[in-house]
Amino acid sequence: MKDTNKNTPAIRFPGFTDAWEQRKLGEVVNVYDGVHQTPKYTESGIMFLSVENITTLSSEKYISEEAFARDYKVYPQKGDVLMTRIGDVGTPNVVETTERLAFYVSLALLKPTGIDSYYLCNAIQSPLFKKGLRDRTLVTAIPQKINKDEIGKVDIMMPTSIKEQEEIGQFLRSIDNLITLHQRKCDELKAYKKGLLQKMFV
Repeated sequence: MKDTNKNTPAIRFPGFTDAWEQRKLGEVVNVYDGVHQTPKYTESGIMFLSVENITTLSSEKYISEEAFARDYKVYPQKGDVLMTRIGDVGTPNVVETTERLAFYVSLALLKPTGIDSYYLCNAIQSPLFKKGLRDRTLVTAIPQKINKDEIGKVDIMMPTSIKEQEEIGQFLRSIDNLITLHQRKCDELKAYKKGLLQKMFV
């Protein structure tokens, strides 16, 4: 039976009974944005990420060590979350590398101060958070965008227990890994079928 208490989720892991709380995102993360000008790319150096790289957090674009030192007093580190904010708004991913990364203004950098990274990444994809983002997004702008200072004002529901946050985050992360695995298999089968079609039908 669904709990009528709006601060208690209908589904949760056994052993957790405390009510959840609604916070402003800015209370549990620090929000930063990247460089506002297109950088001078180099053949190697520090990987440069933009909105199109959010799925893999991997890019073939690089900037120099000198440019990175000049422009990035704050940069993504392992456990931080990057979220799209220009063009596409609200697609997140957790930084898992220890390598230094540079990023464009089209991404927001969320540095957790009181929330589990993987819980945060999934909470950003929840209906409540998406609505909060949508309400603050400049949809008439081309491309659409949300201003950096508005991101921290979005409401987020979260367990008071960091342990519950971690369990939820890891569980949903395992589902994402399964989706990725099956997507890869699906792509391989599509490529295999395409090859067969090319060879079987002249």
